[in-house]
Amino acid sequence: MTLPFRRKARPETALVLHDLLSDAPLPERAFVLRVPGTEAPILPLDLPPGLKGVARERVARRQVRDAIGAGPEMRPARLGPVPDGWRRMLVVETKARMAWAARVAGTACRAVLPDYLCLPAAPGLWVIETGDRGVCARLGPEDGFAAEPDLALPLLEEAGRAAPPRAVLRLGPPLDALDDWLTAQGWPVAATPEALAPDLAPARFAHGELALDLARDPEAERMAMRRNLGQIAAALVLALTGFGLWAASVQIETDRLAAQGLAYRLNAERLARAGLIPSGPVLDLRAQVGVALERAAARATQTTAEPRPLEALRLAGEVLAGHDLRVTRAGYQPGAGLVIDLEIGDFAALDALMAALGAAGSEARVTQSVAREGAGVEAVLALAATVPGAGQ
Repeated sequence: MTLPFRRKARPETALVLHDLLSDAPLPERAFVLRVPGTEAPILPLDLPPGLKGVARERVARRQVRDAIGAGPEMRPARLGPVPDGWRRMLVVETKARMAWAARVAGTACRAVLPDYLCLPAAPGLWVIETGDRGVCARLGPEDGFAAEPDLALPLLEEAGRAAPPRAVLRLGPPLDALDDWLTAQGWPVAATPEALAPDLAPARFAHGELALDLARDPEAERMAMRRNLGQIAAALVLALTGFGLWAASVQIETDRLAAQGLAYRLNAERLARAGLIPSGPVLDLRAQVGVALERAAARATQTTAEPRPLEALRLAGEVLAGHDLRVTRAGYQPGAGLVIDLEIGDFAALDALMAALGAAGSEARVTQSVAREGAGVEAVLALAATVPGAGQ
């Protein structure tokens, strides 16, 4: 199983290398345990470029099982600038891997790696190291091997025919057969990294090597991830179930409110039919009821404000009879109302008369008044011919 997130590799210059066969105690600072590469080789595969993810890993595992059997553990060698396009598989026996993991348990070990992956690497550069245990070769960031000298030379010859390097970094003591072959190829050979071109400067652990830590058990990690995913799936199922129940309750409440709203509307229409909208379709209940109420109020206003001059004269006559005055003429004029011409003693008496008419509920006003010598005051009164409440 592959994870979609992968941290970008960077050089780990602070890590110390410790050889598995060394008698020295394990370092207390962060280190990488270097194990024999012959026990953890990288095998090349023939994988289609378009095959990705889990399907690519399944096809790779099938090819390895067909070649060497189903015994060793396998993990994709995701190295180099395009990790998802890996074309090699790192294989190791379970017993050896478990022994190495037990050796570094509880220490500051960052990774257990085969010796050839502990060599620095750069694209287009071969790094070849000789020693007591044979030859270690790093053929660019993605490939490498460890072998006895007699086997290493044929492997290098085959790799050189497939993709010759731009330069070779030669480390370790001389090995005549190997060195003579390198000289015959005509490739630039350097003894130190400083002698290489700047774009060929090698870096250690900068191409994803630490992710191939042999102290980890990929199968156990996959099982743990499956358990975690199962727990997450269970939590999601519970969450979705709760959401479904909540949505159902909301839908039930919505349906209840809709039914209640429909019942209220039908009841309102029934009441409107009974008193305000006896016929015709009900399209906008609120607007139609408003119009009906306005019409009813207008009709009531017209009924209570009908001109009633005789009734107005009766109300005014009760007030006039209580004052010392003489009515000379009374009549009705549309727009002016009831018009009364009268003679009264003085202006004070006229004011008292107007106050009495107002107290009696008559809307009276003086339209004309004049003092006559020896005859008091002549005045013309206009009284509203409508009587509030007379139509009720």
